[in-house]
Amino acid sequence: MTGDFEKLAYQEAVRGLDKQEGLLEALRTRTGVLLAASFLAASLLGQQAFRGPGPQALAIAAVIAFVISIGAGVYILPKRNLVFPTVDFYEGSYDLRSDMAETYRRLAYDIDRARNANENEIRRLSRIFIFAALLLVIEIALPLVFAG
Repeated sequence: MTGDFEKLAYQEAVRGLDKQEGLLEALRTRTGVLLAASFLAASLLGQQAFRGPGPQALAIAAVIAFVISIGAGVYILPKRNLVFPTVDFYEGSYDLRSDMAETYRRLAYDIDRARNANENEIRRLSRIFIFAALLLVIEIALPLVFAG
């Protein structure tokens, strides 16, 4: 049938974008857990760090790690510079509706461009998440030094 190849390309492009949206939602969920863990660690371990006999510099470093971790987590949560199809996305192909093969072909390219652009942003957000997680480890480890 005419247009089957183009329709397949379109469906695969949509599937790739759906997968990407799922990755973004998983990243946001993990970020929410990271934020909760950071607040919990600060509330449970923070007081003992400043009360203990250890150097205040380590306690201050733990507070700085907490603040930066929270900032990084909050930065990740909203969508930034990400494109997912909406009605406007498809409106540009309205004039081609009589040629469905060409419509599918163009939409597949448009969706693939959006996915590629999103990929860079999702990678950047993932790196920020890893940085925030490392700061959480520091935030927890430094007060434990005082307890040990």
